[in-house]
Amino acid sequence: MKTFLKIPCLLLMFLYSNAQSISFNEKEWNSTIIGISVRDISNNTIIFEKNSHLQLCPASTFKLLTTSAALEKLGANYQFKTEFYFVGELKNRVLSGNLIIKTYGDPTIESRFFKNNTLNAIVLQLKQKLDKITGKIIIDNSFIQSDIHDNWIWEDINNYYAAIPYSTNIYDNEFHIYLQSQQINTPVKVLSIQPQYHSYPKIEITENSLTAQQGGDNAYIYGDPLAYTKRLKGSIPPFQKEYSIEGVLPDPPRMFAQEFIKELNHQKIILKDTVPLIVNKDSIPYTTAQLLYTHYSPPLSEIVRLTNLHSINLFAESIVYALGNGNYDKGKKEIIQFLKQHNINTDEVNIDDGCGLSRLNGVSADALTQLLSKVYQKSYFTTFWNSLPVAGESGTMKNFATTPPLANNLRCKTGYVQRVRTYAGYLKTKSGKTLAVAVMFNNFNVSIDKIKQSTKAFFEMMYND
Repeated sequence: MKTFLKIPCLLLMFLYSNAQSISFNEKEWNSTIIGISVRDISNNTIIFEKNSHLQLCPASTFKLLTTSAALEKLGANYQFKTEFYFVGELKNRVLSGNLIIKTYGDPTIESRFFKNNTLNAIVLQLKQKLDKITGKIIIDNSFIQSDIHDNWIWEDINNYYAAIPYSTNIYDNEFHIYLQSQQINTPVKVLSIQPQYHSYPKIEITENSLTAQQGGDNAYIYGDPLAYTKRLKGSIPPFQKEYSIEGVLPDPPRMFAQEFIKELNHQKIILKDTVPLIVNKDSIPYTTAQLLYTHYSPPLSEIVRLTNLHSINLFAESIVYALGNGNYDKGKKEIIQFLKQHNINTDEVNIDDGCGLSRLNGVSADALTQLLSKVYQKSYFTTFWNSLPVAGESGTMKNFATTPPLANNLRCKTGYVQRVRTYAGYLKTKSGKTLAVAVMFNNFNVSIDKIKQSTKAFFEMMYND
């Protein structure tokens, strides 16, 4: 009874706090749905709740479900693999036949988040066994049947954070458009596109209405994500010499093939046929094929760390495919099964994607703190804990609270899509408790800064309570 008597007082403080000279007008919050759950993980008791069983849009806090399910079901040491087979005869370092690359959805190849020269490492392994290939380079891209997500919005699907996984991935499945701007209200110039396809079709900017304006990156790329023609709208800051915005590669397997052959040439492996064959259906017979080499990705523990720390949608979506052994729908069912196994009410969960970009995802604040409490008891908890951004220190929480008491005491995955802001993670309190916390805002009309300041004020109360 004592716990619930606190709720009206705490809520009043939360909504009408003037912490850090920020005031709140009641009318500003009328449209906002706020879901809150705070749980003491030592005894799994609820300390505070507000609309905690409402299924709200979680945005990227949904990644907590995807990554925890993967750590349990696949294991922290799981690795994506890429297999290299040959058909024909390998004799005297000459492959008289075809080299087949069987890909399994590894999202880390040439990823900017790992900073590894993956293709160089792969080709050096092949170089130990051969100097010449007389047949074709065949890429078996059939493990994942990729498609644009039906419920991702038009504004998103051409921009880097909406890159979808393929069986064959490279460069985070994104490209960079380098721009130059001058004074305010003047047109922005396109300098270059990297990486670019060496042969046609190439990525082409057919319309550029970008202008220089005060503020951050408000540039968007439009067009069919699978097409090579793109349109640019919005603005970037003025006086930028080489400003980069990122879009979705229209054909990652084709880019992989191009860069792989480039690396073969660099290592002086002679190719008789330099036109690769990309196969998207499961039609390649492997009965006579011999395994030459298998490349493995970094372990899942490291992929999960980066997924949650930097909120990488491509990695989260790739994990869903891995959970389903190449099948996206099966991967989503594995997440639901994981939740049911831990007695988390799946009536309060709706899975539309694995990364949180879809507005059709739904999770309650209570389900999030239940999950956080359950994971706290798991053998993989340290891996999960280390993946969460730390207030004032890392990832998407680096600028959230840079001073005590929250700095270094609050670890949260954050989420943000239009009119949605969410936080879920762990808070170490002044008294030494560890709390599982989830704060969710949907359909707000106030500024992002007001959301941030009110959430900080609430977490500070929880810290001192």
